[in-house]
Amino acid sequence: MEELRIEKLIAGGFSLARTADGKVALLDAGYPGEVVEASKKKGRSDFHTMKVERVLVPSNSRRERLCRNFPVCGGCDWQTLDYSEQLFWKREVISEQFKRVGKIELEDFEIVPSPRETNYRLKMEYVCHGGKDGLSLGLYRRNSNSPVSCQGCVLGLKDFEKARSGFEEILRKTAIVPYNRVTGRGELKHVILRGNGREIMAILVTKGECLPDENRIVLEVRKKLPYVSTLVHLMNANDRVVMRGVSRTLFGEGVIDQELSGRKFEIPPVAFFQNNLEVTESIVSHIFNEMKDTAGDSLLDLYSGIGTFSITVGKKMGRVTAVESNPVSVKALKANSNLNGMFGIEIVSSDVIEFLKSDQRHYSTIILDPPRSGVGSEIGLLDKFGASMVFYVSCDPTTLARDTAKLRESGYKISSVKAFDMFPQTWHVETVVCLVKKR
Repeated sequence: MEELRIEKLIAGGFSLARTADGKVALLDAGYPGEVVEASKKKGRSDFHTMKVERVLVPSNSRRERLCRNFPVCGGCDWQTLDYSEQLFWKREVISEQFKRVGKIELEDFEIVPSPRETNYRLKMEYVCHGGKDGLSLGLYRRNSNSPVSCQGCVLGLKDFEKARSGFEEILRKTAIVPYNRVTGRGELKHVILRGNGREIMAILVTKGECLPDENRIVLEVRKKLPYVSTLVHLMNANDRVVMRGVSRTLFGEGVIDQELSGRKFEIPPVAFFQNNLEVTESIVSHIFNEMKDTAGDSLLDLYSGIGTFSITVGKKMGRVTAVESNPVSVKALKANSNLNGMFGIEIVSSDVIEFLKSDQRHYSTIILDPPRSGVGSEIGLLDKFGASMVFYVSCDPTTLARDTAKLRESGYKISSVKAFDMFPQTWHVETVVCLVKKR
C-alpha cells in the first residue's frame, strides 16, 4: 500500500500519480489534487497500474455520486467530479494526445458542454445475467466482463430505466436462461434499448435462433410496456460484438425514428447513430458554420453510416458521395436518402480504404467519422481528391492526433479544433478537426 497524490486525469479514464521511486502510477480512480492510498496491481519497468483503496484527502471538485452503482459499474468514469472539471480535463486529454502522439501544439480551443449531463444516451446495452433475484439486466464492471446491477442508471433516456426494470420482470417469468460467456450455455445475452424521447425500440439478443416463450414475451411487452413501439429479436453468435447478426421483428416497424437538423432518419436495430442527439446537432451546426461559402459543391462522406452527414450537411451540396461498408447501414442510408427526397446521393458500398485507393474524382469537401481505431497510414490518400476542406470527426483523441499529423504531412493545415461532450460522466469526448489545404 502506498500513499500517492494524483496529478492529472489522462486518456482511458485513468488518474496519474508518481510513486516514491519516481515511477508513473496509473490509478483506477481519484481526481487531481487528491491524496489516496493505493495498492499495486501490475508493474512494468516504466509504470505501475494501481487500485485506489481509500481517498485520504478529497478534491474540492469531488461531488456526491448520481447513482448508487458508481464506481462499481463501468458505465461512468468521472461521475463524482464536478461537470465543469470533467470538461476541463477532457480538453486537457485532447491537448496532451495531440502533443504526445501527433507532435502538435494545439492553440486554445472550445469544448461544448452537453445540454444534459444525465439521461442523454439514445441507446443502452444491458447485459443479461443471473442476479440474486433471478434473471437481471445490468452493465459490466469497469474493465471487466463481469456484470453488475445498474438499477437507477442515470445515463439512458428517462424511460429506459422503467423499460429495463419492466423487461426484467417479464423475462423472469419465462423459460429464458441468461447466456454464460464462460460455459457457452444459455440463450439471452443482452437487452438493448434505443429511443427518441417518445418511443422505444427493444432488442433481445440471443446466442442462437431460439427465443423461449417468444409469444408470451410479445404479449406481456405489448400489455405492460406500451412505450415500446417495436420489439426485435437479434441472433448473434459473436461474443466479441454486441450489435451484430440477423434480426427479425416481433412486432412494430423494426426501426426507430429520429430527427436531426430538420431531417428524418429511420434507424435499424444494429446500425450506428450518435448517442447524444443535442450534441450531434451542435456538431452539424459547427460544420455548417466552418464551411460558410468556401466548401464548394461536392461532398465525400467517408464512414457515412446511415447518412448523418450526407443527409444534413449534404443538403447544401450539388453532389454527394457516401461511402460505407456495413450492409445494414448502406440499406438504411438508401432508405433515409429517399425519405428526405435526396435521390441523387451516390451510395458506395465499399471498404473506405479500398475506395480511397480506387477513386480518382475531385471533391471540394470531405467529412470522415471513422470508428475508434481511426484511418491509419492510408489517410494520406485523401490528398489526391484536392478537397479544400476536411472535417475529421472522432471519438478517440489518440487516433485523431495520429491521423491529423499525417494529414498535415500531406499538405493540410489545422483551421480549427472544437470538442463536444458527447458522453458526460465518462472520459470519452467527441472532437471535430477542420483542416484546409495549404496554398
